[in-house]
Amino acid sequence: DDLIQSLQEIEQQGAKGIILDLRNNPGGLLDEAIGVASQFLSQGNVMLMKDAQGNTTPLPVEKGGVALELPMVVLINQGSASAAEIVSGALRDQGRAELVGETTFGTGTVLNEFRLSDGSGLLLATQEWLTPDGTSFWHKGIDPDVEVSLPENVAPLLPEAAQSMDAQALQQSQDTQLLKAIELLQQGK
Repeated sequence: DDLIQSLQEIEQQGAKGIILDLRNNPGGLLDEAIGVASQFLSQGNVMLMKDAQGNTTPLPVEKGGVALELPMVVLINQGSASAAEIVSGALRDQGRAELVGETTFGTGTVLNEFRLSDGSGLLLATQEWLTPDGTSFWHKGIDPDVEVSLPENVAPLLPEAAQSMDAQALQQSQDTQLLKAIELLQQGK
């Protein structure tokens, strides 16, 4: 709901593009990942789920996305995992966004807990997540379309900090990934 409200607000303010920063986002709930990706996609699948027998189940885009036309770039890094990988994979596979940054973590599975009689538990991967084109990212991650590393000892610029910066200060930041995303949007890619 917060994402929908924010997207509606920036469109009313005349936004010309979106940078979706999923860096260091460890993920969240599967339903939320589908909901987020669906705000930018009008059709198709957000992902495929493969069971132990190799059967795949498509998880389709939810209708009613609010930012279907604005150009966008998605920032990813090694801290992007789980739901962040689902979103970035869906947006890339559907040609909706370029991915900029570094290869993601590589979560890619559903773990179910099985309780044992001594009170301990066993986590067992029972399903694997695939991008809409059928690519597994378990233990491999999702590679960016444009690989850009941050300089050593430079952290990603957080939105709260970037919000108070003017264009010149932003250009002087050392967040090379964010600057590349801005460049790609300005070039119309």
